[in-house]
Amino acid sequence: MVFKRPDRKRGFCSEGLNLHCKGPSAVWEDGVFIMNKRKWKEYAVSYSFLLPFAVFFIVFTIVPIGYVFYLSLHDGNFLQAQFEWVGLKNFKDVLQTPDFQNAFKNTFIYMLIEVPVSQFLGIFFALLIKKKTRLSHACEVIYFLPMLISMVVASVLISYILSNNGPLNMLFQVLGMKPISWLNGRFSAKMAVMILELWKGGTFFVFVYMSAMRSLPADCLESSRIDGANVVQETIYVVLPLIRNAIILCVTMNTIWQFQIFESVYMLTNGGPLGATQTVIYEIYQYSFKYYRVGFGAAASLVFLLVILLIYGLENLLLGERDKSKRRGKKYEQIQG
Repeated sequence: MVFKRPDRKRGFCSEGLNLHCKGPSAVWEDGVFIMNKRKWKEYAVSYSFLLPFAVFFIVFTIVPIGYVFYLSLHDGNFLQAQFEWVGLKNFKDVLQTPDFQNAFKNTFIYMLIEVPVSQFLGIFFALLIKKKTRLSHACEVIYFLPMLISMVVASVLISYILSNNGPLNMLFQVLGMKPISWLNGRFSAKMAVMILELWKGGTFFVFVYMSAMRSLPADCLESSRIDGANVVQETIYVVLPLIRNAIILCVTMNTIWQFQIFESVYMLTNGGPLGATQTVIYEIYQYSFKYYRVGFGAAASLVFLLVILLIYGLENLLLGERDKSKRRGKKYEQIQG
């Protein structure tokens, strides 16, 4: 609603006041904006539709976070059902524990490598199959298959392929090469987790980018071709700017997903070898349900949540500043023109 103060101190709202109503439904009185009962009922009915979501958000988000914060201030486990107040000791231990420092480092490595690689591959394959042909439909089916397989099944499949007696090492032996212990090396095990995550989750971005490209106006693409732009120039200067919102969505979702890596690590390497593939979620699981240090795990969860919120806020801030700079540039061009 846009409230426009009338000329008189007391009187009915002016025509510029957008209240979605007819007649004297709102007045100013002693500097206070007053609406009649009919308008209050309309707003009450409108906001009542938000009540189920508000209840759901409070019950399943606010209350669990509050309970986790309560657990983080105590030390104990569910087996003994005894919790001792320790204050902020668990938070201090989380920041000083080498396992969690290593887990944070590995998680950021996964994020910094997989996010740009998955976005590049998603855009690349989307460009290949954006035109509706028989071949593109067949490729869509192939790309869609990993999304139908659960992460547990995919992990077992990759584990068999990369095992010492698996098909990949058998192929190496046929070619006269030495077999590689993929899941026992620090670098190779980390690469195995990344490949599994890219294969399992990267196909989702292909469909997002493909849908965005198919909805682009044909006039823009035809104009670029008439002007002599090749495929690379058309992609960089026309396609990518037009699907910018889809790119922002995919980058944000993929960043959040990288912080949630658990099944692939648990099924493939169990955090090894020597902690090379540990992630924060995996360590939280270990301390909470294997070592039964519930307070420590709760504190780690809150620290991890804070890190995710900071990264998400920083990402939105940078993208927002870029939008503002573009708007300023357009306004300046209009003024100069």
